[in-house]
Amino acid sequence: MTDHMTIDHEVGKRITAADECALVRAAYARNPASTLLRDRLAVLFNRNDRFAEAIALYAGVDPYTLGFAEVLVLVHAHMALEQPTDTARAADLATVAFEVADEDFQRAAALAARGKAQRRMGATDAAEHSLRQALIHDPHNKDACKRLASLHFDAGAPQRVLDDMAQLDAQGVGHSRLFAAQTLALAQLGQIDAARAQDGWDRFAHRGTLATPAGFDTLDAFNAALAAELLTHPGLRYESYGTASEQTWRIDAPATGAAPRVRQLLDALAGTIDAHLAGLAADGHPWLRARPGTGVLHSWCVITESTGFETWHVHQFGWLSGVYYVQIPDGIATGTDAAGCIAFGIPEDMVGDDAARAFGSTVVRPQAGTVMLFPSHCYHRTFPHGAAQRRICVAFDIWPG
Repeated sequence: MTDHMTIDHEVGKRITAADECALVRAAYARNPASTLLRDRLAVLFNRNDRFAEAIALYAGVDPYTLGFAEVLVLVHAHMALEQPTDTARAADLATVAFEVADEDFQRAAALAARGKAQRRMGATDAAEHSLRQALIHDPHNKDACKRLASLHFDAGAPQRVLDDMAQLDAQGVGHSRLFAAQTLALAQLGQIDAARAQDGWDRFAHRGTLATPAGFDTLDAFNAALAAELLTHPGLRYESYGTASEQTWRIDAPATGAAPRVRQLLDALAGTIDAHLAGLAADGHPWLRARPGTGVLHSWCVITESTGFETWHVHQFGWLSGVYYVQIPDGIATGTDAAGCIAFGIPEDMVGDDAARAFGSTVVRPQAGTVMLFPSHCYHRTFPHGAAQRRICVAFDIWPG
């Protein structure tokens, strides 16, 4: 564990991904021979969930003439369409990506993607082989770790999860997918106390109230200004493929040049994070040992109307995660049930109802102005709130720099 972590802010873009996509598309229409514009447009199509359009850009192109990154864009686009023929095509393209890769981390990414496709196709033995090969090329590959553990959970083999995670730990690997897999495996084996200790939510989570940012008389006034900024943000979009959000509005990159209140919030959150981490004593917990020397503060916004919610998930790329509640419907703040609340526990569909019940679930009732911090490997979910008013929060991670 490092003595101090420097927190850097993520560089905000001046335009949204949708606007950039429109600009690049127009430029490519004028310069159709530009492979540079084509490849950038494919990335932006994927980012905006326009997967079929990304695929169409490469119609008739031999994938072996493309670079690794471009082939992987095609892999992800075909996987996102979730059709059997596209999944099979993704598996074939992942093999191409592996063959054109120059670096081991690229080979691992290709094999992890192929393993995902093979698993979806029902070829579990082939999937396990691909995922194990991925971890040979790059033991730190999070996707391969997650998917290999998931295969074992599906097979009812939690001890295999612990054995594989121990091998990765011995190679110096320490990330949220590994820690989460260990928690789930211990719980499924009935070692509930060990699972809770591994999870560490009770020890490492923080809940407090944000200090009122400069220029505002009250926190309520700041939250009102921040809510107005978020609700009119040019990056606001409904749904985003591949996230835990269901029936929600999102802003994938809120900290643009036109969002001064968001930047004020992130400055305040960095101070809250610093103070919290300063109070954590090094005691050998694997999450503490993995604390990075430099972290990047990455944020996004989630806005839910009555039916929106988040499924069980962890934050794969983070070390520390958190949420700031900007606006909370009155029925949530004063309610007595779980509607609109956030819960921490473990997913029943991965470990079984008995293990999840034994592990327990902690339901936290949000209030406007509340900041929560927790290790990125801690599973959490939210519940639909059923209110007419929007529930607005800014979520964030500390990504190892």
